[in-house]
Amino acid sequence: MSCNNTNSTCSSCNHNYSSCNNKCAKCGCKDSFLTSPPPCPTPEGCPDPIPCQEVLSSDCIIYNGPNIECNDDVIITSDSTWAESLQDLVDYFCTTYSNVPEILCSEDVVVIADSSVNEALEQIVEYFCAAIVGIPPITANNGLNMSAPSNVQLGGTLIQNTTINNSTFDFIVSRNNSGDAIQGINSSSGKGVVGSSVSSHGVVGVSTSGKGIVGVSTSGVGVDAVSGTFRAGQFSISPVSDNTVAENTVFQRNVAANAPGNDGIGQSLIFAQAAKNSSLYPANSLISKWTDSGVTTRTSEFSITGVNAAVTGNKLILSGNGSLRLPNYGIGTFTGVPAYNLSTTALGNVIETTAGLFGTGFRGYISPNSFPFKAVNKPNSNISLGDTVVFDTTNGIIEYQIKDGVNFSQYNQTTGVWTCPQTGKYDFNYNVYLSSPANTYGWGEVGGTFTIGITDPTGAAIIYCADTFTAVQSFYYDKIYMTGGIQGKNIPAGTQIVLKIQNLTGLAYTQIPSRGDNIDWAIRRVG
Repeated sequence: MSCNNTNSTCSSCNHNYSSCNNKCAKCGCKDSFLTSPPPCPTPEGCPDPIPCQEVLSSDCIIYNGPNIECNDDVIITSDSTWAESLQDLVDYFCTTYSNVPEILCSEDVVVIADSSVNEALEQIVEYFCAAIVGIPPITANNGLNMSAPSNVQLGGTLIQNTTINNSTFDFIVSRNNSGDAIQGINSSSGKGVVGSSVSSHGVVGVSTSGKGIVGVSTSGVGVDAVSGTFRAGQFSISPVSDNTVAENTVFQRNVAANAPGNDGIGQSLIFAQAAKNSSLYPANSLISKWTDSGVTTRTSEFSITGVNAAVTGNKLILSGNGSLRLPNYGIGTFTGVPAYNLSTTALGNVIETTAGLFGTGFRGYISPNSFPFKAVNKPNSNISLGDTVVFDTTNGIIEYQIKDGVNFSQYNQTTGVWTCPQTGKYDFNYNVYLSSPANTYGWGEVGGTFTIGITDPTGAAIIYCADTFTAVQSFYYDKIYMTGGIQGKNIPAGTQIVLKIQNLTGLAYTQIPSRGDNIDWAIRRVG
C-alpha cells in the first residue's frame, strides 16, 4: 500500500503512516488508547475470558513484511492494512477456486463447468465410485499366476485351448546361457510340444548351445510339428518283446478322406549346411515316395541326393522291388583298376568277388571279302605270315569294346589290331564259318590246310592259340568250321594282338554273302 498522505491538509488523510509526511495529528484512530492492565497475580486469579485490554482498528494494523505469494501470484503486498490484506486474500481464493472449469475423463463429464471446489470434489468422488462398482478382483489363470496382489506372472496350468496369433511378428523364447530354450514334457499321454503352421515353419528351435527343442514323452507324441497337412515328426514307443520293431513313425502325412489328388505324396528330409554369407544350402536329402500311387499297387522308391559343383542330383535309388541304382555310374565317370566285384548271395547280401568278369572286353564279327591261296611250303605254314582279319567299317561290326563297363576304344578297324586296355587275365575265343569256292567239288579238290590263329602283329610269332582245317584231296567239303581259344591268359596292358588266317588249300576264298559266311572274335577279362 503506497503512502497517500502527502497533502498539507487532512482532507484526504486516511492512515497514520510513519513513513508519510503526516500533516494530521489524528488519522483514523482515537485520540487516546486503553492502557494495559497489570498482569494477573496468579494464573488462577485471571478472569476467564480475559477482558479486552485494547481494540485496534483494522485500518491501523499495517503488514510491513515481504510480499506474500501463492504459486508466483502476489496475494498480500507489503505495507497493506489488515483490512486490505483480508480483502486481497478473499478475492484471490474467490477468483481462483470459485468456478472450477469442466473436467472430462475421455468423453465423460466428470466435473461440471463453474462448479465450486467442494462441488468438484464431490462430483469426482461420485464418478469414480460409480465407475469401479462391479469391477471384479484381478485373478490369474490359464498359464498365469498371482505372485503378489498386484503382480501377475507367466507360469501356471492351462485351463483351455489357447492360441497366440503373432500375425507378422516373431514369437521368440531365448536363453542367453547354455540349456534348453523350450522343453515340452508330458509324463502321461498327449503331446509335449505341438507346432502347427499352414505355411512357413511349424516349430523352429534354435540354440547356439544346448538343445533347440526337447520333446519328452513316456507315451504319445514327444514332438508333433504340423505344417499344413504334413507332420514333421511323431515318435511312439510300444515294444512287444525283445529285438522287435516298435512303431516309430518319423514322418507322417495326414489327409482328409476322399480328398482329391492326395495319393502318393512323399516326404523328404533335407540336411542344409550354413555358409559364411548367413545362408543355408541343401547338402544331402532323403526322399521317400511312391512310383505307383495306386493304393492297392503302391510301389515305393527311396533315394539319397547330394550336391556336386553346386548341382543337386540323385546319388542312390532303392526301388520297392529291391533294385539298387547308382545314377552316376555306367557313364565313364568313375574309372580305375578294379580289385573286386560286388556280388550277392542267395539272401541278397552284397559280397566281394574277383573283379573283371565281363567288365572289360571286345567282340566283333565280319563277313570277309577274300583270302587268297598261297603256295604250300614250310615257311607259309607259319600263322604269323597269314592275312590279318580286319573287322573294318564296311563289313565289320564291333558289337562292343568296354573297359570297367564303360565304352573304351581298343580295336583299330583299319589295321585289325586289338590293344589290351588293362593288365589282367583274359579269355580269347574265335569262330569261323566259310563256304567253299564256286567249283565242282569244293574244299578237297586240291589238298591243303586252312589255319586261323591269334598272334602278335610284330612277327615275333607269339602264338596264343590256333586251329587248322585239313582238306584231303578227293575228300570234299562244302563248309569249313573252326573254333578255338584260350582261357585265363595273363596279358599286360598295351599288348597288341591280331587274328590271322593262312589259306593253303589250293583254292582262293571269295566272299559269298548269301550263304552267311562269318568270322567272330571275342575277348573278355576274367581276372
